Amino acid sequence: DGEEDEGAENKIEPMLSHDGAEAMTTLLLNFLHGSYENDLTYKIPSMMCMKKVYGCLQGARTLSNTSHDHLQLIDWEKMVTTIYNDVCLSDDGLIAKNGFESLKRVLLSTNVESIPEENWFILLDMVSGRPPSIAVQQARTSSLGFIERLFLMLMPYLSKKKENWVKLEEFTITMASLARQNLRAGRATELFETTVHTLTNIANVMSMTGYVDGEGVNFCAWVSETLLDELERVGACGGVHAMMVAAHA
Repeated sequence: DGEEDEGAENKIEPMLSHDGAEAMTTLLLNFLHGSYENDLTYKIPSMMCMKKVYGCLQGARTLSNTSHDHLQLIDWEKMVTTIYNDVCLSDDGLIAKNGFESLKRVLLSTNVESIPEENWFILLDMVSGRPPSIAVQQARTSSLGFIERLFLMLMPYLSKKKENWVKLEEFTITMASLARQNLRAGRATELFETTVHTLTNIANVMSMTGYVDGEGVNFCAWVSETLLDELERVGACGGVHAMMVAAHA
């Protein structure tokens, strides 16, 4: 039994080569787009597989001494754009939910500095310019976790440069406006509760000492205040105030 356990521990899982992952990505994107006779039957399974393929691409890059930066960026762009436009914006709330959960996992597995700033802004523009319809509340609710991840992941990095502040300000104002729509949709809804929770968490984290340094400190404070204003409009900012007092005590 000991030898079997040792063998299991030393077992190396097979991994696609970078070229193999590239080919698989192209195939899966075709399924996502319905390129095969407009058949979208495999949209969700192909999206789930793409997350694993992305992991293989990252692993291949780590193990290889050659640079695949450009190819990896193209893969990342294709995957994120396709999942957002073709899955997250679906009129089927469950499909949209799966899409946003996939995008959150992609973000968590992405090194912020490995993606050029201009590409992060393309993503922010896409998210702010084409949000899920308020009529599809499950999709709109599911988008909030992804938006929260974008704020907490990108603001400390992108706000360090003052030249980025205008674009970040536009994104923040648009997100605040979308949150206002959510909060006006009715208190007795999951959308309302999730919006309050999301804005509260973003504001709490951004107000914490040490969350960001340098030029971004003041900007992130402004972001926190802007989102807090939306909660104050509906009398739901108690959690933020309590956290701020604790953080600065």
